[in-house]
Amino acid sequence: MEKDEDVTVMNISREDVEKGRLENYLREFKKYEKKKMRGKVKLIFNGYEQDRREIYQIREITNWVDRLLKNVPHLFYFLSRENYSMRIVFFCLSEVVGRSGVEVSITKEQGRRLIEKVAKSAVVYARKLKEPEEVQLVLAKGILDELGYEQTQQ
Repeated sequence: MEKDEDVTVMNISREDVEKGRLENYLREFKKYEKKKMRGKVKLIFNGYEQDRREIYQIREITNWVDRLLKNVPHLFYFLSRENYSMRIVFFCLSEVVGRSGVEVSITKEQGRRLIEKVAKSAVVYARKLKEPEEVQLVLAKGILDELGYEQTQQ
């Protein structure tokens, strides 16, 4: 895992994705837990550079990310907002129904429920770490803002 200023890049190989390997990455998240790396992790999927599809359109990746979330329910506690990293992971977990340029569409109901779930898990985890309430609020607001929660209310 390489450090990029204050963000740690987790490079995930295509082979690991296709073989469903999570173990090494789960060990890394255990280290991140010890270091309280809130908002500092960026996932990069290597080996898909020639694939014309978006990361969230590749079934192997979406399955892998889904399994990662099941094993690390507080995943969004760690994810960086830099370079849309958090959004890309979110779209991997979502049912994307359309895309126009950089705008991605998901169903509002499903999007709202998923945003609430990942935000709540991140905040519960922050509370468990005894992070101050202000930090918990900033974390929740950051996730809600980044994932477009307000748009699911309209």
